[in-house]
Amino acid sequence: MTFKSRFAAVLTVAVLLVGLTAPGANAAVAQVLATVETAPIPGTPDAADDPAIWIHPTDPSKSTIIGTDKSRDGRGLVVYDLSGRQLFYYPDGRMNNVDVRYNFPLGSSKVGLVGASNRERSLDFYKVNDADGSLTKAGSFLPTANISTPRGFSFYHSPDTGKYFAYVTDVGKMEQWELDGSTGSVTGKLVRSWTVSGPTHTEGLVADDEMKRIYVAQEDVGGIWRYGAEPGDSTTGTKVVSTTENGGDIIQDIKGISIYYGSGGAGYLLAASQGSNRFHVYTRDDNRPLGAFAIPAGNGIDAVTGMDGIDVTNFGVGGPFPQGFFVTQDTSNEVRQNFKAVPWQSIAGAYSPALLVDAAYDPRKIGAGAPTPSAPDTTITSQPANPTTSTSAQFSFTSTPAGATFACSLDSAAFTSCTSPVSYTGLSTGSHTFQVRASNENGVDPTPASYTWTVGTAPPGDTTPPETTITSGPPATTTSTSASFAFTSSEANSTFQCSLDAAPRAACTSPQAYTGLAVGSHTFNVWATDAAGNTDATAATQTWTVGSGDTGGTRIVRESVSQASNTTASTTLTIPKPAGVAQGDLLVSCLALNGGSIGTTGAPAGWTRLAAVTSISNPKVYGYYKVATATESAGYAWTTTSTTSGGSIVRYSGAAGLDTAATSAAGAAASSGTVPAVTSTTGNAMLVGCMSVNSGSVTLTSPAGMSQAVETGARRFEIADGIQTAAGSSGAKAWTFSSAREWAGWLVALRPKTP
Repeated sequence: MTFKSRFAAVLTVAVLLVGLTAPGANAAVAQVLATVETAPIPGTPDAADDPAIWIHPTDPSKSTIIGTDKSRDGRGLVVYDLSGRQLFYYPDGRMNNVDVRYNFPLGSSKVGLVGASNRERSLDFYKVNDADGSLTKAGSFLPTANISTPRGFSFYHSPDTGKYFAYVTDVGKMEQWELDGSTGSVTGKLVRSWTVSGPTHTEGLVADDEMKRIYVAQEDVGGIWRYGAEPGDSTTGTKVVSTTENGGDIIQDIKGISIYYGSGGAGYLLAASQGSNRFHVYTRDDNRPLGAFAIPAGNGIDAVTGMDGIDVTNFGVGGPFPQGFFVTQDTSNEVRQNFKAVPWQSIAGAYSPALLVDAAYDPRKIGAGAPTPSAPDTTITSQPANPTTSTSAQFSFTSTPAGATFACSLDSAAFTSCTSPVSYTGLSTGSHTFQVRASNENGVDPTPASYTWTVGTAPPGDTTPPETTITSGPPATTTSTSASFAFTSSEANSTFQCSLDAAPRAACTSPQAYTGLAVGSHTFNVWATDAAGNTDATAATQTWTVGSGDTGGTRIVRESVSQASNTTASTTLTIPKPAGVAQGDLLVSCLALNGGSIGTTGAPAGWTRLAAVTSISNPKVYGYYKVATATESAGYAWTTTSTTSGGSIVRYSGAAGLDTAATSAAGAAASSGTVPAVTSTTGNAMLVGCMSVNSGSVTLTSPAGMSQAVETGARRFEIADGIQTAAGSSGAKAWTFSSAREWAGWLVALRPKTP
């Protein structure tokens, strides 16, 4: 009978019941269908054992599945294409487990490296030939005599040293070998060995190259152990998964294990339960159980049972697997054993809430080294109208990354140092060109930002000034010492001038923000000037009052804020204590993560979680609060998975605590995000909300009735607040964004202290 490779026109995913997050062994199990199966393995009877996925360096559709044949009559490695067709067969020994890493330095080249445990006592290595996916032997060496039959095998690449390692296990024995390919052949040096406590049978191995962990699966009445993967790490492990005999969620034997990588430390640990014909999913950061799935018969492919090894990739390879796929050995096939593959999105969609689908992590970058730093990129953010009659011009600009210095040029003059905004006056009629370039330690922007405009005379007959309108501003009465105004003109290409409290007019753009306002009445004025030079004779005006909040102890006042951000991945975010913290103040914090997470024990001592918005992959947003004591530390450190992050703390006086539970929401890319209402039980409650978007450059505009307390870049988010004078519903609160992005946010009401 010829092998079968079938693609489903429609992927059928049936979820049997609900409650997939329940950890018990009898919890509902999602049913997902394979869409591809490989040709049968050459050997018999118990032959196929473990698969690995190799991603082609330039054309993912040419990626392959590499399977092991541990039988005595087959003996070797088999390479399949993504349709399941056998491409190559290497009868080099009784191969048990197999793994792949990229950019391994072999001689003078960097290669994709395949490693396998050979039951005939060796660890064997092959380089992948990119042209066709074939393998060429690249070395072999023996583990110590403690490894009587090499079974479990895994590579590990250290992000700290850049070195490559091979792990091998058998009957509880673990060995870590440092690999060297400098001579053109792979050799190994033993750097660590230990014995796993408990049942002796160990086989499944997988390393997390980002989190620097090695996992080992223990069969029988066992579980999954986690160790540090660096050679100097402790050999005392943590048992993170247990079988049902030990009160865990997975039925023995535990066989293959694999890692699904997500951005910022997100993702999953997957494990095969041979005894139940199921696959279990655990969070990658703290290894919490998320439920199980099975692969029944369907799409003309038989069910997966009695499985051994597994592998998974988040990376889209096109064809049947545009969002990555999962592959497993199948013991009971119609002819001989083989491997079955399931699109990852089918598995992710079978869970409620759905699992992460994130193609950002590229395994081909393992070992490639840090990218060459590039010069900054310059962007002009505001400029004069074109055409205009004004003989003055003002430009604002920024750079990516931030922190660069700038040089400007007008009309081909030499570049000279400048800062944003820069202004020019006395311009002649005719065409003008402005250029600005950023520079930092990585060099000068080779393509300066440029803007060309024309200064002309007023068009005949255009003497009508535009109308200026303020579209948003602070409430009539507020305790906030900050204010932001948005405004428009009735004529396109208008410029604006603003004034606060009768100060001289100054060029401005919408939105215009002010901070550090004094208690009392304030007046904001804004005038529009059209392209013909006509200026609105009557300013758009808004007057409001900043109150002290001192009304016999019944008003809450925002006193100070602090903030911090990690622009590179880190596992700790430390936010300084806001200025002037006094005993009894209420501290409210918001943290926004680039796809990572904060565990239940990740908050500093004394802080209580009020919200965790984690339903989308990026951003993840958390909220916490704390009543200040007489002695507070200089800063507060949150523990996260490795990710970029930002956070802020706002200090409020006059607040007794939360008035009601927080609400939260998240959504796909959009130009606004709305968080459901909270219902306060007392008057003069302080509404506090945090909103984050998946961008480091998007500007956020606060909801009506709330003003910005702080806005932080890197992981762009803001905290906004406002007094709700009467008890009751706050109404839903909507933030708007300068461009469409994924978003997540929360809203809570603070209760004023009783006089």
